[in-house]
Amino acid sequence: MPPLYKRFLTADPLPTLSLLAFTGCLCLLHFSPQTFMPHDEGWYAQQARWFLETGDWVTLRWWDTVIFDRCIGLQWLIALSYSVLGISELAARLPSTLACLTCVWLTYQIGDRCISREVGWLGGAILAVTPVWMQLSWLTMQDVLLTCIELVGIWALLQAESAPRHRWQWGLLAGSTVGLGFLVKSIMIFLPWLALMPYLVLEQRRHRHLSNGGFYLGLLLGALPVAVWLALAVDRYGWLPLQQLFGKLLFLAQEDFHQVGPLYYFWNIPANAFPWPLVALPGVWWGLRGQNKHRRWLWLGYPLVFLLELTLFKTRTWYYPAQLLPFVALLAALSLSHLRAVYGGQSARRKWLLAFSYATAGLGGLVVLAGLGLIRYPHLAAVDNLPAYGLLAIAVGIGWLLPGLIAYRDRRRPPPQRASVGWQLSWLVAPGSAIALLFATGLWGNYSPEVKMALQTPAIAAVLSQHPVSLVTPQPAEKSAVLLTVYTPTLGQRFDTPTDIPPGLYAWVDPQYQNQLAAALVLGEFRGWHLVQF
Repeated sequence: MPPLYKRFLTADPLPTLSLLAFTGCLCLLHFSPQTFMPHDEGWYAQQARWFLETGDWVTLRWWDTVIFDRCIGLQWLIALSYSVLGISELAARLPSTLACLTCVWLTYQIGDRCISREVGWLGGAILAVTPVWMQLSWLTMQDVLLTCIELVGIWALLQAESAPRHRWQWGLLAGSTVGLGFLVKSIMIFLPWLALMPYLVLEQRRHRHLSNGGFYLGLLLGALPVAVWLALAVDRYGWLPLQQLFGKLLFLAQEDFHQVGPLYYFWNIPANAFPWPLVALPGVWWGLRGQNKHRRWLWLGYPLVFLLELTLFKTRTWYYPAQLLPFVALLAALSLSHLRAVYGGQSARRKWLLAFSYATAGLGGLVVLAGLGLIRYPHLAAVDNLPAYGLLAIAVGIGWLLPGLIAYRDRRRPPPQRASVGWQLSWLVAPGSAIALLFATGLWGNYSPEVKMALQTPAIAAVLSQHPVSLVTPQPAEKSAVLLTVYTPTLGQRFDTPTDIPPGLYAWVDPQYQNQLAAALVLGEFRGWHLVQF
């Protein structure tokens, strides 16, 4: 048997199976109806649908406008998923969910090779209970897929180190991820590879990745799908695809598009991924001071350099840091590993851990009471689904009670190792329970429920099931227009004004033309848009 495969066939499957089963169960907790976010989910889902309807897998369009403002890899995968499962939210979100499961496993593998098996497994588990990460895993967006491709490249580099006889093949895989990442999100793939340069250059004498011919061949092979797609697009539309694609990228790099300021990620990442970025901060300290210097430029230098790059990139969004989260999870796992050792020891610091556990339990009790109040008095605030938020608060509060209860049990003397692992894992319960309820209640996943409610009314449903419906608006990328586009089963044409429409056609009409519908039969309405027959 080739040595390349022995590690996989002889490895203990329990850590992998437990991680994938846990993450998969979280991802499947979608009991409520599902609807897309208009941007960017509806955009990608509809572009993939047009691939199947037109047979044109080269052109990126929005209605009658050719628009190469992003790359095409995710849309291809969604279209393939549609062709197997049919057109639905599940099929559109499946590529991101599968990429999420793969990232959890790759986080475990990278942590195992760089730090320890315990930290690797715990890092994978923490990634699976990181709120913003799991939300992105159930969105039709590029970021989890891009992160998966990046982690495959890093994992392949580590495989090349541990299997020198097969370093050429692993280098080939690592190099190909650059082109595949570009196919998903264009130049954003270059940011992680720039962040890898300290590891690649400063540790070159040890790993020799930069002198691996397979890596450079992989760069060429990975660029081949990008080159073919762009060549076909340029042949069809001239230089327009290149001008739009790279023009958009220059615009994003030069303009603070969302006007959030340079410190945006320093509060946004802790808020969206709470509590793990805060737990990861001691991991950075222990990583710098610890004896484990093996590949430190990778597991510690890479996320720090990447955070600096994201901060310097002027367009800042809540989903760009997804690529950082596997390493945040590993650093948080390193912190929990050190804290477990303190919890199971005899030092004076153990008393501080017990006190912190008690304080967290007290806060958890207050959160449970607040959740009960939201359920008992749902009219306290004008917020939709307030009882669902009450259930969410109860789940989080109970999760925060657990570490305190375990600490109280072990207050007199340090517990045996197995019991201290229970205290360590109890910190995962609160975010895991919160994520499970966010999925199960539809707070994550059912982002535009009103569109399906409107389209299921008898008059509208009868028209949609039997006739193509056009769109009358000069702004077809507006949010409501995107939702109507993606949820209209058979689309007609787009018109700028009602005067352009031939008699007899059905159409969704922009709210700005409401005063021009006197001669039309109005059949229904959604957010000011009217379904009419002219």
